[in-house]
Amino acid sequence: MVSAILIDDEKVSLQELTYMLVQYKEIQILGTFTDPVEALKEIPKLNPDVIFLDIEMPEVNGFEVAEQIEKLSVEPAIVFVTAYDEYAIRAFEVNAVDYILKPISPKRIRNTLQKLMKKKFHPDSQGKKKYVSRQKSIDFNKVYDNRFSKVFIYQGEEIILLKPSDILYFMVEGGVVTVVTQQKTYKTRESLNYWEEKLQRQGFFRCHRCYLVNLEKIEKVILMFNSTYLLKLASSTAEIPVSRNYSKLLKQILI
Repeated sequence: MVSAILIDDEKVSLQELTYMLVQYKEIQILGTFTDPVEALKEIPKLNPDVIFLDIEMPEVNGFEVAEQIEKLSVEPAIVFVTAYDEYAIRAFEVNAVDYILKPISPKRIRNTLQKLMKKKFHPDSQGKKKYVSRQKSIDFNKVYDNRFSKVFIYQGEEIILLKPSDILYFMVEGGVVTVVTQQKTYKTRESLNYWEEKLQRQGFFRCHRCYLVNLEKIEKVILMFNSTYLLKLASSTAEIPVSRNYSKLLKQILI
């Protein structure tokens, strides 16, 4: 069971979020607040596991609330819920667990709750409840849920934003997925299956168990043996194999 409080200055948004959350027996709502200042007074008493927090509020914004929460005797997880996507990077900097864009979908809420349930809340030496997560940062590719025009590639402490149209292909080698653009290559922590699911509606095709290719970049299709193909891409010397399992589907797509 995960206990939560909700903070949003808009009553309608607060009611919608409350309705979605109460559908899950795994979460207990301890309180809802339209006034963030009042919420700050009640948080130490309620001691929630997680706070669902709006960002754009008239008197005190969500980031200011998060900063004040850090000074309290409790340490809940923070999930930002907002209509504005431009704050996502800053949310990452303050170690928010998740970042949900309005309008909120039931699927998005379910994903967030699954993430919360997989984590653990441990009291420290002073009895302060602390949210412990193996995943230190927000997964921005899930945050935007295909509504954003770029994909996020994690490179150490940096996040590289790439347009899908700039990506030639993805490849797996030695268990590591590499993103290949015309200018540069990047290692990514996500699986090829993950990228296939995310980008298939943006013109990417799984042509081989080790390759995901941008269909717009295909310049030439070379017929090989046993109904297999090689793909030549624009602005690249790479030759991408198409296995028999995918060759028929590729033919249907291209014809």
